[in-house]
Amino acid sequence: GVQTCALPISSSCAMNSSGDLAVGILYSNTGPGGGDVVIYRNASGSGTVYTTPLENEYFDGYDDHGNLFADGFDKNGFTLVELPNGGSTFQTIKTSNTVAFPGSVQWDGKYLTVFDQLADQMYRYRIHGTQAILKNTIPFRGVGDCAQTWIATNVVYCGDNDNSGEVLKYRGGGAPIATFIGNFVAPLGVVAAEK
Repeated sequence: GVQTCALPISSSCAMNSSGDLAVGILYSNTGPGGGDVVIYRNASGSGTVYTTPLENEYFDGYDDHGNLFADGFDKNGFTLVELPNGGSTFQTIKTSNTVAFPGSVQWDGKYLTVFDQLADQMYRYRIHGTQAILKNTIPFRGVGDCAQTWIATNVVYCGDNDNSGEVLKYRGGGAPIATFIGNFVAPLGVVAAEK
């Protein structure tokens, strides 16, 4: 089950504090459909498929209450959805601003964040029912295509599909404060471990 994250049809993985693993499906010709999310209880077993309103699921992340959020596209464009903790059905969450292209969905300890890959901005939302109210926007400069971001203490790591990747100031935004050095070809993901 856990190896599903490596399949070319999956697009994202998130784990809650109980050890449940959520795997988003970008597109599929067989099995779970594009836009679906498969949740593996305790990161094992065959998983349960949850249908979302999305046609393509790009990123997912849990908040501090175990609610699962995912973003992607439906027939009308960008869409954010939520599977409430203990629920069985994803619901659409309306954002108070426009998001051009789905990016990482993360909990920052206070707000749900969504990165916009085209605008190079991170949006911080407070969730009220089925509404995502924009609290503030963090603009970044000097990045190409942050396909995935990872929030760590005071910084954001960017897996930059156009470059090697960058480290950016969280909440401050702006230009990169460091660049990954290495022989990377179109890096799409990034993860950081903290002590």
